[in-house]
Amino acid sequence: MTIKLFNTLTRRKEVFKPLKNREVRMFVCGLTVYDYLHLGHARTYSFYDTLARFLRHSGYKVTYIQNVTDIGHLLDTGEDRMIKKAKQERKHPLEIADFYYKHELEMFEKLKIQKPDLMPRATDHVKEIIEQVKKILEKGYAYVVKGTVYFDVSKFKDYGKLSKRKPEELIPGARAELREEKEDPADFALWIRAPPEHIMKWNSPWSEGYPGWHIEDTAIAMKYFGTQYDIHGGAIELAFPHHEAEIAQAEATTGIKPYVKYWVHAGLLTINGQRMGRSMGNMVTVMDALDKYSPETIRMWIASTHYRKPLDYNEKDLDVAKAKVERIVSTMQRIRDNIGKATIRDAVLSRQIKTLKVQFLKALENDMNTPLALTHFLKIISLSNKQIDAREFSKNGLKKVEETIQELGEFFQVIPELRDEKVPEEVLILVRRREEARKRKEWARADTMRQEIKSLGYIVEDTPDGPRTKPV
Repeated sequence: MTIKLFNTLTRRKEVFKPLKNREVRMFVCGLTVYDYLHLGHARTYSFYDTLARFLRHSGYKVTYIQNVTDIGHLLDTGEDRMIKKAKQERKHPLEIADFYYKHELEMFEKLKIQKPDLMPRATDHVKEIIEQVKKILEKGYAYVVKGTVYFDVSKFKDYGKLSKRKPEELIPGARAELREEKEDPADFALWIRAPPEHIMKWNSPWSEGYPGWHIEDTAIAMKYFGTQYDIHGGAIELAFPHHEAEIAQAEATTGIKPYVKYWVHAGLLTINGQRMGRSMGNMVTVMDALDKYSPETIRMWIASTHYRKPLDYNEKDLDVAKAKVERIVSTMQRIRDNIGKATIRDAVLSRQIKTLKVQFLKALENDMNTPLALTHFLKIISLSNKQIDAREFSKNGLKKVEETIQELGEFFQVIPELRDEKVPEEVLILVRRREEARKRKEWARADTMRQEIKSLGYIVEDTPDGPRTKPV
């Protein structure tokens, strides 16, 4: 098995080789916990959940860290997001952080996103942040102005190597931490002197203040992963300046390059072509989406677009995803209803399923091509229904198909939990006879049998993959 991932740093697909044998260390930028999760977050974290699942399936031991930003992420006005929300709700910032962190975990659970192995909070790592700022100053890459510490971008010659953008693109006014006291507009804050009224602040060698946003991620990642690790993820909008700053901070601290071997960025979620986000005023929360669609439908919709491409929100595409999930459910139910009715040896079916499984996995190996993988997955669904319709299957054959569908569906979490209720044999006989009548265009007889089925407590639905039976 050869896995390839697109590396933003090199702008090409590269064969994935972890720094240490079969161990993978993956860090993904987490949320600033001051508001509800929206579908842009769902898109990002669903993908990295799928990536982690696939790497583990491929035999790697994965340690997945997703940090929690609860201080230091500033708005363009210069106000801390956490502090502003706390003022609005008349609560302490840590109350805000605790509430929305709990909400994040609840939404992860609903979307069947596995909780990362570690979710360290910035406020629990101020000591590590201060220590790293000290080292950066000692190495000559930073300067202090009135208690605020700035990273001197001009001293780090590789700044811009990730995003292929130049420091001068960071124009005055473009970032919140920009102040007149900086030597250059591109310089960014490592430690910020807090005004007297600021609620969240800590003592440091330079001032009573709080960390900058960029340094939080680096200090946390380096505490748990050391000077280098394998994968850094996050939405592509973070590549500049956030991830660029992370590289500068880490490599200035240690002198070891590269800080991260593979930078794997996810595309943005858009709505009518515009980036979805709070600042854009077009946010669709995960809670609102779950009121209309199942978690499996949302995960199917996300997986149907390649992770590096923009994903535009529209309910038409979600309805298509919903139909795909219903088709999977129908097929799984048909398999369970027919699994004991062997007719012939089905070596051909087993070979076809095995081939499609190989193609599915190869699609994921090639830069996590989830749309292509889903195409092969749905071919397995179609083939299963075709064999059931033709009554050409064995017990072991259908069991193998069911196991394969469950195994491959796990990567995307697109299979709802099926009720284990067995449909009575008399109902199944009526369903088959009704289907035969429909094929002969005996509509009146088919309608009569539909009513008989209903009188026995079941509804039969006609789908492109054959009839689906469920309790009334």
